Amino acid sequence: MYKVINFIISFGTLQGLIIGVLLLIKGFKSKQEKLYLALILIGFAAILGRVLIISIYNNQVLFLVNLNFILLVSPAFYLYTKECSNTTENIKFKSKHFLPFLIVNLGYLLFYFTVKDAANYQKYLQNTIKINESFSIIYFSIYLYLTYNLYKQNNSYYSKILYRLVNQLIFMFFGFFIIWIAYVLVEWMYFDYNMELVYYYPIMVLLAVILYYLSLQVIIRTQFLFDNKETPKRKTFILEEIESKHLLDKLTLFMNEKKPFLDGDISLITLANSLDVNPKVLSFVINEHSNKNFNDYINNWRVEEVKKRLNDKAYNHYKMLSIAFDCGFNSKSTFNLAFKKATGLSPSQYKKL
Repeated sequence: MYKVINFIISFGTLQGLIIGVLLLIKGFKSKQEKLYLALILIGFAAILGRVLIISIYNNQVLFLVNLNFILLVSPAFYLYTKECSNTTENIKFKSKHFLPFLIVNLGYLLFYFTVKDAANYQKYLQNTIKINESFSIIYFSIYLYLTYNLYKQNNSYYSKILYRLVNQLIFMFFGFFIIWIAYVLVEWMYFDYNMELVYYYPIMVLLAVILYYLSLQVIIRTQFLFDNKETPKRKTFILEEIESKHLLDKLTLFMNEKKPFLDGDISLITLANSLDVNPKVLSFVINEHSNKNFNDYINNWRVEEVKKRLNDKAYNHYKMLSIAFDCGFNSKSTFNLAFKKATGLSPSQYKKL
């Protein structure tokens, strides 16, 4: 039985590392979101490997370094959510978020080589584990809170598919967090941090299942193993001027007549399908002629529709937020952000004009 469990854990760890490393390499060459997703996979794979480290090496300091990968996963998930929200342009790699991960792990390696021969080494080690897990829980809690707030504020910036993926990731992180705290409390209160390896199996198998699922979603939704093409650029993807202008006119006419932006779930793919055009071609035309990404382009149309209705006496009895929701916005914060970005004024300031 234990051999089967160890195989599940080992294979999950190996799979997460391989896909994570491949995605990491691709992330450095393309989008930051792939880089952060790679760090999440590698971090979870390392956490999952803690059981293997204990069973093979019986080294608690290596176990500590391995556990500290939660300090890598937490900011990576937050930055991944921020990158996917597309609320800012060209988000650079934020190395400062990962400093605690580097500093703490270097500290534990220093601890290992300086006090490993001390008479009260075991006492030092247990106290260190307590401090480590307390800090990790607080750190993870802060980033989980920041991630959830960011997700709620900017959910209308996600495409429908990406919305589901981020939503599933948040659900898995919350689930893992609750179970992890339960384990820490049990280990602290009843085992004094000497819990036998067998008790770790349930949470590790659960984490392996999560890692399998996450890896599968990465393969399906990022298509990083199959699709090597990046967003088309002028030097690799050129439209004739007349063709580009024709598509722009077609898009503008469709936006004016059908008002697809009123649908809060509209995505680049659904709009492209409505126009019977390749999504990459449509994205290129939008970027080329409006200097906006797809989300900003759609939100700009929504803002213009809100402005029209605010100036229409028929909507005088409507609340502004109600008008915003009717025009396709999914949250108050997203509406305020998009409105100020488009007009330079907050909605309330504009209404007073």
